[in-house]
Parts: sequence; structure tokens; C-alpha cells
Amino acid sequence: MISFKLPNFFNNTSLNTLKDRMGIDMHTYGDFGDSQYQGARVQIESIGVEIESISDITPLDDYTLTFKGERVVLYIRDVNDWGDKEKLPKFHVAHCSTLQSMFGHGKKRRYVASQNESDTFHLNFINGKSVRKIEHSLNICKNCLEILRWNDYSKSWSYDKKNQCVSHFQIKDFFSKYPKALIGKDGYSNKNSPLNQYSSNWSQISHQYKSSQKWICEQCNVNLINNKRLLHTHHINSQKNENNYSNLMALCVYCHAHQPMHDHMHNSPDMSKDIKEVLDVRKRQGIN
Repeated sequence: MISFKLPNFFNNTSLNTLKDRMGIDMHTYGDFGDSQYQGARVQIESIGVEIESISDITPLDDYTLTFKGERVVLYIRDVNDWGDKEKLPKFHVAHCSTLQSMFGHGKKRRYVASQNESDTFHLNFINGKSVRKIEHSLNICKNCLEILRWNDYSKSWSYDKKNQCVSHFQIKDFFSKYPKALIGKDGYSNKNSPLNQYSSNWSQISHQYKSSQKWICEQCNVNLINNKRLLHTHHINSQKNENNYSNLMALCVYCHAHQPMHDHMHNSPDMSKDIKEVLDVRKRQGIN
């Protein structure tokens, strides 16, 4: 057994001088717990954390997945190296029918929880006894898109349209709509947060807000006082239940349709008609 005596850091002149230059009080010291937490934070936001038991993953009422109190993306790290991209596993963001089946049958896989927003995953490509550790892209599970109704995703869509939704999916957009932290600045947690749906008096709130903006689009400045139905009220953070004015914007249907994660608006025949109409109004008002 080796023993050695550590210096008295409280009286270490060099250390205290450095802390003073950094603006840190000489009596302030971190602890090992802080280092552990920061290490775990770096890991889950980079290579991810291996899940020892699938029971460590807790689905929320909105179907998103949580690990140790935060939302995560879930994927399988170990894959057979067959050189066939079609055989690669899908990553999951929701407690979809695929995961429910796997959970229910108790299938043991090396799942990894991640908050990495780079859209690439750390995988082990296994071929016999050979293991290649590489970063590789994966596709989102279509059943996850359906259960979340992501951009109005539907099984009834055509094959090409569904694949387009898959290819356009980005993890950073998911975490923008479903924040990693379950406790926000307003004190809400996964236990008491309101559902992400329009409040019962939304029509009144929306009308009052657009009226406060004099029925002018806050992005392109088109005046729709005579075409009020072409002006929408947009939730900036995508949370439909947060109706404070700082989270609202009055947008013409054209500007609204071009907001992030609003591609579905272009797929509606009625909405396409409204977009054409508002473009005509903009043209008459000299707005490009």
C-alpha cells in the first residue's frame, strides 16, 4: 500500500493566486460529485450511456423517453457488419410499438441513451471477432414519427412522403420541441407539466394577440386587416400551452408555413390556396 501526503491547498499561494486571477474566491472548492456529474453530462451528450436494464428508460405521457429524469434518444450500439445499410437499426425518440414489443418480450440488446444532436451515432460494427467502432448515421423509427404525429406523419402517406419525413428529421429539432430537461424555468416537471395542446380559450387569446399587432405580420409586414383569416398566431417555442405574449408571433400564413417544423402546412390543399392568396395581397402592397 502506497501512502503520500497531499499539500495543504488552502494555504497554497500559487493556487490561491491563480484563483484570484480567475475571479474565484480562495475558499471555494469543488468536490468529486461535481466532477462525476460533469463527466456523465459530457458522456450522454457525446457517445451516450449504455443502459444496463431497459427498465431504466421511463416513457412519459407524451410518449417521449427519459433516462434519469431527462429526455433521451435510444438506439442499439452493436450491429452486425453485413455492409447493408438497410439492416442498420433505427433510433427511437418515443415509446412506439416497436419499443413496446421489445420491452414486452424482454429482448436484451445493448441500448444506449443519448442527447447528442449531431445526427450521428457511435456504433460497434461486429464481424466475427472483429469490432469496428465508428460514427454512422441512422434513420428515425417511422413508428416513433407516427405516435408523436411528427409533422402530421401518417401511415396513410405514400412511401416517398414517409421517407421524406424520415430524411428531414433532425434530433436538434426534436429536442427543441421536447426539451431535454423535464424541469423548466417555470418549475414544471414531467409530473405536473401541462399537455402540449391548445388551451380551451386559444381562439380568444389568438384573436386578442393579432389585434394587438394591428393584424400585421410581424415578419413580412403585410397588413391583413381585411383578410384576417390569413393571419395566424405562432408559438415560438412550439409549446401550444405557453400563451404569454413573449412566446407568440402574428404571422401571415406564408411566413407561418416557413417556420421550422412547419413543412406539413405546404401539404394541405386549403393551406396552399391561402398561401397563394396572401402572396397576392403582399404583391398588391409592394411586399416581395
